[in-house]
Amino acid sequence: MILIIGGSFQGKLDFAKARFGLTEGDVFICDEGTSALDTSRKGVAYIEKWALNRVQAGADPMEALPALREDAVVIATDISSGVVPIDPVLRLWREACGRINAHLAARSDEVWRLFCGLPQRLK
Repeated sequence: MILIIGGSFQGKLDFAKARFGLTEGDVFICDEGTSALDTSRKGVAYIEKWALNRVQAGADPMEALPALREDAVVIATDISSGVVPIDPVLRLWREACGRINAHLAARSDEVWRLFCGLPQRLK
C-alpha cells in the first residue's frame, strides 16, 4: 500500500496519477456523502471525507475501515494541523483521521507527504 498525505490543494491526486500511473477510472473519489469505500479500485482519494461521513453517522471510522488492496494508493488530506475544532463531532473526526492515517502509514510500503506541490518520501 502507498499513503499520500498533505494539506488541501497541494497536488496529492496529480502526484499519485503521475508517480503511480493511475488514471481517472483507477481512483475512487470520496465526498461528504460517501458512506462506503470502493476497495475494488487501486486508488482511494480523500479518505478523510469518508471518515467524516462515518463520524456524523455515529460510527467509528477505524472500526468501519475495510481491508484495502495490497497495491492500493490512498490519498488523505491532513486535517491535524491548526486549531482544534470546538464542535465535538469535528473533534472526533479530527481524532479519527489521525488514527486512520497512523494505521495506514504503519501498513504502507511507502508514505509520501506533499507540501506546496513538492513530494517528500517519509517511508
